[in-house]
Amino acid sequence: MKNKKIFYIGLSRSGTTSLHHILLELGFKSQHFCEFLLSDKPEWEKCEEFDALGDTPVPLLYKKLDQLYPDSRFILTIREKEKWLDSMKWMLRHGKVIWSWDEKTHKYHESFYGTRSFNKKVLSEHWNNYHNDVFAYFSGREDSLLTIKLDEGFNVDKICDFLDVPVKTINNANSKKNPRRKALLRSRIKYNLKYYIKRILKTNV
Repeated sequence: MKNKKIFYIGLSRSGTTSLHHILLELGFKSQHFCEFLLSDKPEWEKCEEFDALGDTPVPLLYKKLDQLYPDSRFILTIREKEKWLDSMKWMLRHGKVIWSWDEKTHKYHESFYGTRSFNKKVLSEHWNNYHNDVFAYFSGREDSLLTIKLDEGFNVDKICDFLDVPVKTINNANSKKNPRRKALLRSRIKYNLKYYIKRILKTNV
């Protein structure tokens, strides 16, 4: 499996950070959040530096990555929809401030999710459409896709078998690696002022 790529293509807030840490424990060089692909001209060559890549913007690009790296393995983490929507609500209010998203990240969310702010109807439809699209794309290629339901936890033995690597015991494999925390009010105000001022200035150029 070392000579092939692993792409974890679960939506944001579906356990991709936990999966990233599991892959690191298994000895893979994993990149979570691939900023070098987050542009109009993705730096595809930088994928060569890693064994595994996931999170933003990999879910948007998984079909292209499948073409570039045939015979690779794909892991889809799925979080129950209502729990996912609740977590996305947090991410689009607090997470964006904590991680100091730039315009590229906001544009990605608008392009992929259909919104850059929390919209339950739009995100709910996206959850349905995205998972249906992934299952349709890999129909007949089930050996290339491993589906993990987050509510059932990470079965490391199953992941090792899928990736054809020796089974390894990983302590706390199901502990949360990216828990929610509130962004301070002053941080939200500062971020929103900076963000909206930049948008206004760009619009007026």
